[in-house]
Amino acid sequence: MPVVPASARLRGALLFAAVSLVAESALAAINYHARMDVASWRADSQVLGCRLVQDIPDFGRAVFEREAGGELRFFLHSPKQPLAPGQASLRAKAPAWHPQLEELDLGVVAVRDGVLPIQVDAAMAARLLAELYQGRAPAFLRRSWYADEMPIEVGLSPATFRLAHREYQRCLGQLAPVGFAKLERSRVHFASDRAEILPKTAAWLDIVADYLLRADDVERLYIDGHTDDTHTSTYNVELSRKRAEAVAGYLATKGVSRNLITIRFHGERYPVKPNTSLAGKAYNRRVTLRVERVPSQIAKR
Repeated sequence: MPVVPASARLRGALLFAAVSLVAESALAAINYHARMDVASWRADSQVLGCRLVQDIPDFGRAVFEREAGGELRFFLHSPKQPLAPGQASLRAKAPAWHPQLEELDLGVVAVRDGVLPIQVDAAMAARLLAELYQGRAPAFLRRSWYADEMPIEVGLSPATFRLAHREYQRCLGQLAPVGFAKLERSRVHFASDRAEILPKTAAWLDIVADYLLRADDVERLYIDGHTDDTHTSTYNVELSRKRAEAVAGYLATKGVSRNLITIRFHGERYPVKPNTSLAGKAYNRRVTLRVERVPSQIAKR
């Protein structure tokens, strides 16, 4: 009977211990995931944003989000965030009902303090979408902040994903081309001594009108007319009124209710550039638009 060297026996014992430790850690991990019979995704469609959301029992929720004018992002939201700051491993697993799928190692992602412990960029978010669409179940593994030896796994289920994803794609097709940051405050300019809507102005007002017609949280639109200092104050006040009325009238032709609009006109009283140059005068010949939303909706942003 061959004699096994002591060093070989030691290496074998250490290997067995390491494998056992990994297996024990996997078994001992606290798992946060939705059971197959209750797991579901839902699409949240808004004029300025599209979301795919899955609730994760006792943890929070997983969210894919694309805001108008922005990039896709993914984040985990957890009010009682149990993950320790650092790095979490990320794997795309085969679900129990689809065991033939290959499990994939997707690398590591950063874990931070706060209610959004994991946030990934557009490229990784797109990868997660693709894995879910193919039927895999992404899972984040990280130790808890309250016990180094306590691993935590947060898993996403692909159950009902494709159905919600179709609705999400429809939302993307109708998403406004710009976000609220640009719609909230904007301005359009006019030719000297004129109040006609220019083609570039019309293109922007079309975007504003589309948003106003589809949004359900707009309380008021303020339209303010301005001029340069070329003429008398009385003349400029009247010209600024005509400019503001021209913008309001254009929006009305697109279906925007006049009841939503407040018109004000100021002549040359509020220049934003010195009127000492042609460029400054051109900048001051303007109408500003400010969208005011319902306060409760602003709080939800």
